[in-house]
Amino acid sequence: MERSAIHIKKYDWRLDIFFAVTCYHVDEIMDSLADVECPDDIRDRVYSNLVKCDMDTGFTYSNKRLKCTVMVIGLHSSQAQFLNSFEHEMRHMVDDIAETFGLNMGGEEVAYLTGDMNSTLWKDIHKFICCDCKCKNH
Repeated sequence: MERSAIHIKKYDWRLDIFFAVTCYHVDEIMDSLADVECPDDIRDRVYSNLVKCDMDTGFTYSNKRLKCTVMVIGLHSSQAQFLNSFEHEMRHMVDDIAETFGLNMGGEEVAYLTGDMNSTLWKDIHKFICCDCKCKNH
C-alpha cells in the first residue's frame, strides 16, 4: 500500500489517498476515516467491503464541513482498471469540492481542479498505469 497526503490550497481541502490497498490495511484506513469524522454506518459499510479483499474497487468519503477527503484505490487487475477506479473516485472528490464551493459542474473551474489533481498525483499514479514506462519526466 502507498499513501499520500495532499493539501489543495485553493480550497483549503485535505486529501488522504491510499493506493494498492489490500485487506491488510483496513485498520489504517479506518483510523483515517475516524479522523475525518466519517459516520459509523458508512465506516461499517467500508469495513465490510475492505475485508473482502476484492480487486478493482475503491471508495471516497468527504467531510465537507472539515474540507477533507479519504480516498481508497484497491489493488487492480490491469492498468486500465486502475485508471478507471482512480478517475471514478477522483470524480467523487471533485464533485464534493464543487458542491461545497458552489462551482458550476460544467464549468472551467471544475475542469481545472480535475486536471490539477491529476498533475499533483502523477508521481503516485504513473507507476500503476505505465505499461512499459521509460518516461524521463515522471
